[in-house]
Amino acid sequence: MYWSILAFLVFMLVAIPLQVLFLVVFLPVIVVFIFIMLKAYRMRFTIGENRIIVNGIFKKNRIEIAAIKSIDKIPMPAGVRLFGASFLGGWYYLPGIGKAWVTMGNFQDGVLISTEKNKHYVITPQDPLKFIKVVKRKMA
Repeated sequence: MYWSILAFLVFMLVAIPLQVLFLVVFLPVIVVFIFIMLKAYRMRFTIGENRIIVNGIFKKNRIEIAAIKSIDKIPMPAGVRLFGASFLGGWYYLPGIGKAWVTMGNFQDGVLISTEKNKHYVITPQDPLKFIKVVKRKMA
């Protein structure tokens, strides 16, 4: 009986801290990871009548079509992440462009949108050329 109680107490001393560690550390990390993946799944690039709406991971950007200075297809650039969720997007410093808000759902070619206020956005719609064509038609 003595050895059974001693084994139970040792087990509890080891098991309870591991459970607390799991609840305090691992569970929040898993919840944040699931949240980011759900937001990535819901990432959308919508062309409205007067604006482009970019539903990204961290925020929703609204780009007025009348304020667009240029829109071009670019290869997904390598840059320095200033803030963001690794491959999903955030603020990046892109050589030759400067600071840009990047929202990417894939690593294929993207679309660089520059506004008259020198704000830059890089997005990755499914068909970049078709996206650019529709936006340019609305700009005219």
